[in-house]
Amino acid sequence: MTRKSNHMKKDNPYKVPENYFENLGAQVKEKIKVEELKLNEAEEKQPLIVQLRPYMWMAASVFVLVFAARLILSNFIDPEFKIASFGSDEVQVNTVEIETSTDEEDALFIEEFPDVTDEDIIEYLSDSDIDTDILLANL
Repeated sequence: MTRKSNHMKKDNPYKVPENYFENLGAQVKEKIKVEELKLNEAEEKQPLIVQLRPYMWMAASVFVLVFAARLILSNFIDPEFKIASFGSDEVQVNTVEIETSTDEEDALFIEEFPDVTDEDIIEYLSDSDIDTDILLANL
């Protein structure tokens, strides 16, 4: 191994040109300016439709997502619970009907439970966590 190393030259065969590092910064800056000018010219030459293409894709994807969400959700929501559906000229409101009883039915109900007092009803309602606003609205 020492024999091979003796035959190799110890001088570096590669040399740097004179004033290379002194002008290197200026040369790099000049090349950057030239490349930027080429890019700006290429962008200016592109038609408007090519420049707006990414925005059109974004708008189309948002439209597809909204349409798909509406389609999927409309299949899973029961029509009885839809609040309002907007038509072309008017608003159609679908409501859930609440059954109301007549005075005769109330009288029959009260007669079936004669020993239930008002205090018992109030105690039952307070224990059952029934919302008073809903209860008063149905009276």
